[in-house]
Amino acid sequence: MKKNRILNINVEFHVSDQGNGNFGGSAVYTHQASSPRMDTVVDRDGSIHLDRAVDFDSSEYNENVDIVFLLQSPCSGDEAFDVEWATKYGRGMSIVVPDGGKGDEMEISFDSSHPHVIVVEDKDDDNKTYNYKPAVELVRPGHDRYYISLDPQIVNRPRN
Repeated sequence: MKKNRILNINVEFHVSDQGNGNFGGSAVYTHQASSPRMDTVVDRDGSIHLDRAVDFDSSEYNENVDIVFLLQSPCSGDEAFDVEWATKYGRGMSIVVPDGGKGDEMEISFDSSHPHVIVVEDKDDDNKTYNYKPAVELVRPGHDRYYISLDPQIVNRPRN
């Protein structure tokens, strides 16, 4: 049976204290590992270029790509809060489909026992570009969670 390709992306969130109890931030994305080799497909802004992936052995792998986002905690920046993918005030990852299309090519998996991991399964079979909208929550002792939606969205370009 053919298996999915796997792309692991490390996500480092940098928090900025905007005063009056408000926070913002940004993320840096880096390729961590992949099977088969796909170390040229991830930009620091999170853009994914599956069209840059080297050819793969189609007798061993299918077209699907499991994109695993590994959020590092604690975050860096003005504070060193623990950070998790959003669950209380939103979803850790949502898919924005271009041109009013449907997102049935994508499936998002999240296991609450692993709050730093989100998997997006991309069937990579329709040659469309998708945007991923990640969101994190700051876990601050003695305070409620603080939701931050990350911009810009991650662009996933298809394998052509």
